[in-house]
Amino acid sequence: MLNGPFLYIRDYHYLQNKYRCWKGRVRKMNEWVQEAGYGALQGVLNPVLYAAIIAAVIAGFLRVKRERKDLRAGLLSWSVELKSLLGYGLLAGVILSVIMITVGIEVPLIWIYIISALMALGILTWQFRALTPALLMPLAAGILYILSVTEPPMPSWLPAIEVSTGLIGLTGIVMGLLIFAEGLLIRLNASKHSSPRFIQTPRGLKAGAFFTKRLWLVPLFLLVPTGSLEAMGGWWPAMTVGSTSWSLIAVPFVIGFQLTVVHDLPEPIIRHASQEVMWLSAFVTMLAVAGFWAPYLFIAAFVIAFGGRIYLALKLRAICRHSGYYFMNKNHGIIVVAVIPGTPADKMGIGRGEMVQKVNGVSVNNERDFYGALQKNRAHCKLEVLNHQGEIRYVQRALHEGQHHQLGIIMVEDRMKQYSFDSA
Repeated sequence: MLNGPFLYIRDYHYLQNKYRCWKGRVRKMNEWVQEAGYGALQGVLNPVLYAAIIAAVIAGFLRVKRERKDLRAGLLSWSVELKSLLGYGLLAGVILSVIMITVGIEVPLIWIYIISALMALGILTWQFRALTPALLMPLAAGILYILSVTEPPMPSWLPAIEVSTGLIGLTGIVMGLLIFAEGLLIRLNASKHSSPRFIQTPRGLKAGAFFTKRLWLVPLFLLVPTGSLEAMGGWWPAMTVGSTSWSLIAVPFVIGFQLTVVHDLPEPIIRHASQEVMWLSAFVTMLAVAGFWAPYLFIAAFVIAFGGRIYLALKLRAICRHSGYYFMNKNHGIIVVAVIPGTPADKMGIGRGEMVQKVNGVSVNNERDFYGALQKNRAHCKLEVLNHQGEIRYVQRALHEGQHHQLGIIMVEDRMKQYSFDSA
């Protein structure tokens, strides 16, 4: 008989405890949302973000201008570089942020100032290839270490330089993860929409090449000890986990890539380069993690990342410069440097790097032969094409009036024109 009231009381206490737990979780979630909002605002106010957007827009306009000068046609919109900047890198930033917040990797606030200044310098000097975490992160760590040892007088608007060697070493893990993101972005985006161009070889001949210049934005939410923020005014909200207080700050990391390929199509070269960068990231990240137990491995991670990335860049440059020139006029066909989108050649499925051997049954070796053979049949076009696998295929299409002048194939022209020297 007495069990009924006791059951009601027990259920009441159970529901009350559940409500308190739910209320605590909601409060904690609100703290995270508020902190993420403040952190995102800090990232939006970072000048590096706007410098990267302006640089991507300028790079797009310069590419279109050069294409119209060299190729007499603009192949792609100026917005390609801007779309690349705001593409896959955003997703990579979200994933890496979740990983680093979950693990609890924190960085000093002054380090964010230093790395932002280095990225801005790389963008303003137009050295996109220098915007790699493997170069910027070791430089930032070295500068931070020197500042922490020498303790020079700093402007009042900068945070205090109260960092430990271990806290500097933790930035090595951030570096390793960002190098992996770099390799992944090279694989997914660098070879897309690479721009064809004509260059002058050291022997004074004309050759086709493919040029890629990219910026990728990888925004990261990083944990910052609240002490450095309190020294700047104490207005920034903080999250407390256990006895440790942190704040979240978003940093717009900008990664760059630049390459000219002259001896092959860009896809296989860039794919191989991305694999080497990802292997470097795996090795560097393992060293940085091992630094928790052996701090000197932090130094090894920075040194190997810096030296390894320079070695990979020089190796790739040497391959591109000393493997010959593939896109040149030959005695047994015409190499297709590019195909203008939407033209008859594009609709026939002709791809760059393929070789047109015959046009309307006539063997062609240069631009003059090509257009002369097209004139044989103004209403129809039949091409014999050698594909990348060395197989011959035949493509044909009816032409409308005047289309024999606008087939859409970009080839190495016979007309003499001043082109830039090889800058592979």
